Amino acid sequence: MEQTYLIAHDIVKSLGIDRSIRNIYFENTDSPWNEKALIKRKKDYLDVKATIWDDKEFLYGRIYRLFLYVYDVLNPQFQYNPQMSPDEYKEPRLKDRHNQIWSIYVDSRIEKGGIENFFNKAVRKNIFIDAEKDLTWEESSLIFQKLWERESYTYPEITDYTYNLSSITENKITQPVSFELDMIKRLKNLSVKDHIDNIQSGIIRNIVNELLSYTAYHCKDIFFQPSHFGITMTYHKAFFAEMIPTMENTLLLTLINPISRLNETTILTEESDIESTQQFIRDTYNRFSMQMG
Repeated sequence: MEQTYLIAHDIVKSLGIDRSIRNIYFENTDSPWNEKALIKRKKDYLDVKATIWDDKEFLYGRIYRLFLYVYDVLNPQFQYNPQMSPDEYKEPRLKDRHNQIWSIYVDSRIEKGGIENFFNKAVRKNIFIDAEKDLTWEESSLIFQKLWERESYTYPEITDYTYNLSSITENKITQPVSFELDMIKRLKNLSVKDHIDNIQSGIIRNIVNELLSYTAYHCKDIFFQPSHFGITMTYHKAFFAEMIPTMENTLLLTLINPISRLNETTILTEESDIESTQQFIRDTYNRFSMQMG
């Protein structure tokens, strides 16, 4: 934890916000998906409480992104005003979109600055497309690209895009074809997070989180999306893998065999060796992506 504090103090100094922050507190979490920064305003300064994944992978970049949010809050040009954003309870989907756009602004700056980050462009794109189920893959991809490329935002601009997402692109957003629209409606209330949260076994839930985090980092251009039974992974729209949790506290992991092009399923239990499974996913991805490329 000492290294974490040293990195944090170095970052706030480099961002020029060290004089505005009095205390920094950290608490650990078991997943990078749960990382967040909370601020408590005092009269002339802030206290920051950050929740950080207890792992050294991309530690500098993960801490940096948390304090970029704090930097935005302190930056007068950003015009931070939480009262204008959607209400978390009255408009939860719009609130999530607002958070997504702000996160895109944060992570795009980190990548443009050459800082390694768990939430890179591919991961952030997957999260955005997964959240925008009323749009086709092509539409949400186009909008994401426009959001990612934008150099700067103000808080009011993020709020405006939240309520009028299509205004980011000059292209008119068309309705999906009937089959795709039907599938979107079927999956509208499902998300990758929903599937994970519904897993009863805490151990299996952690295994799924570990496999998703590992795949997102090591397997470029893998797209995660919810299916009726579980979580599907595609590579340039081609099926790559699927994870389906069962009621027997096991996980069905199906991967494409790059040689036979047949799907092969493995049953993972609470005692399964996760590191060997992660390596198997990476090896399969390497062979599959070479064939597809």
